[in-house]
Amino acid sequence: MKTKIVITISILFTAISSHAQSLQEYLAIAKENSSELKINNYEYEIAKEKVLEIGNNTNTSFNFGYFIQRPESRVGPQVAMGGINQQFPWFGTKNSEREMVKSAAEVWKYDVELSERDLLYKVKEAYYNLYEKQALTVILMENKEILMTYENMALAALENNKATFSDVSLIRVQKNELHSKMFQNYNEIEALSNNFNRLLQRDINEIVNILDGLNVTDILIGKIGVDNHPSLDKMDQLNHVLENENELIGKENTPTIGVGLDYIIVNKIENIDIVDNGKDIILPTVSFSIPIFNKDYKSKSNQIKIRQDLIISEKINQKRLLEMALEDALLSFNNSILSVVAAQKNKEEIQHAININLKAYETGILNYKNIVGLQLQKIKYQLMEIAATKNAFIAKATIEYLTN
Repeated sequence: MKTKIVITISILFTAISSHAQSLQEYLAIAKENSSELKINNYEYEIAKEKVLEIGNNTNTSFNFGYFIQRPESRVGPQVAMGGINQQFPWFGTKNSEREMVKSAAEVWKYDVELSERDLLYKVKEAYYNLYEKQALTVILMENKEILMTYENMALAALENNKATFSDVSLIRVQKNELHSKMFQNYNEIEALSNNFNRLLQRDINEIVNILDGLNVTDILIGKIGVDNHPSLDKMDQLNHVLENENELIGKENTPTIGVGLDYIIVNKIENIDIVDNGKDIILPTVSFSIPIFNKDYKSKSNQIKIRQDLIISEKINQKRLLEMALEDALLSFNNSILSVVAAQKNKEEIQHAININLKAYETGILNYKNIVGLQLQKIKYQLMEIAATKNAFIAKATIEYLTN
């Protein structure tokens, strides 16, 4: 049973390590498959299509009437009348409406960009968490093999009375601890891999291939700032929408022009010979609809001014929150780099001490309690280095989310 378990872990580790895919490949897959991005893109396209609706006039009105009592005119009695009328907004109103709808559509563009940033950050975070677990697998397997070597050495020394059974037990306890952590780590890798595939919106049984090593010295962070974050640009665009809306309200407070044509059917007057006898009447009409009693313009304009002040305050607050998050990310990044360097130096020092102890074994009795303690210390710093490396790359992903 134990042999089968070890083989299972080896197969898992081989599947994760071989044919490793780069993070950029996974980011591309996530963008291509994301239903959320598709939804936001569809909303953006719909909003842009609405701009094409602007420009059409209101419905043309038709009317028809029949004279029950026919009024007389000079050319004969009026029988019936019909007419057509078309209302037109004041000059420039349609253009203002088009600009408002167009600027409102552009707000969706920033929602698309924000959702894409959120998705890419989640993929990066999940990728680096998987990297940590993969690296942890390597560390645990290597150190378990080292403890097995110490166990064999202690068993051989036990036969020559150069070691005690407590030395062997101490090594076996620590070996069993690593064995248990290996299986816990295996379960975590499986769960993280499933969720990673869910994040990429693909079959959860797809093999996730992670690069074998990440080097913090490869991270470059140049001049950064939050001024171009899409959440701030979105607020600028919302303010632009309000400016266009205010202009449109002003246009809507202007007269509406109506152009029409009335046609009156006239019968002939019998037994009378006059010029234009029975000639129908054509009457062109022009009308104006003036909002004399419409007092809502000032209220609407004041509401827009208040909303603009609100957006300005929200932008100031949002920028402050972004700057705070960036400061935290930079602090995490710098501290993670320091932790990586410290862990690497301590690993070297402990390995040097281990080597000295092993040389003593060649000439005398090995202090198994001491060397096992040193090995555990080395594991501690190995794990610290891996965790700090992961944290550094996640901090870098956070910085990219806030700045790029």
